[in-house]
Amino acid sequence: MFHAFDFTASFDEMPMGDAGVVMSMPRISAEDLRCLTEVGVLALAREQGESARPIFELLDLEQKDNAAGPIGLAMIEVAQGKDRAAFARLRSAIVERQRCVSEAKAVLCVFLMGFGRAAEAKILRKELLRGPDCGARRLVASYC
Repeated sequence: MFHAFDFTASFDEMPMGDAGVVMSMPRISAEDLRCLTEVGVLALAREQGESARPIFELLDLEQKDNAAGPIGLAMIEVAQGKDRAAFARLRSAIVERQRCVSEAKAVLCVFLMGFGRAAEAKILRKELLRGPDCGARRLVASYC
């Protein structure tokens, strides 16, 4: 299945039509996006996040309502020492997205704690711990 996708091509290098107009990419199924997300998460777990950047950029592009893409990109940014960019990306996703918002809050909370910004993290932690039991709640309960 993966041979159908070229993860090394950036979106700037999309195929051009006759008049220099960018041709549209074929629609990617929800199942393929889910599989790509799993590949991206595995790359992050193996500390090879930069290789997964195109996956998270694609998720960000294809699922404007989902915070999964911005979460992955923020994790890559933190690994590169770009904490402010990661914080801004996560805060934006929390406000603008509808899905995986609790997860974005939990990741932001963990990052804030890790960078010594406990007062900011405490607000998010309180909010998440008051909410329903979910992965985001368990994440902040175990890390913060």
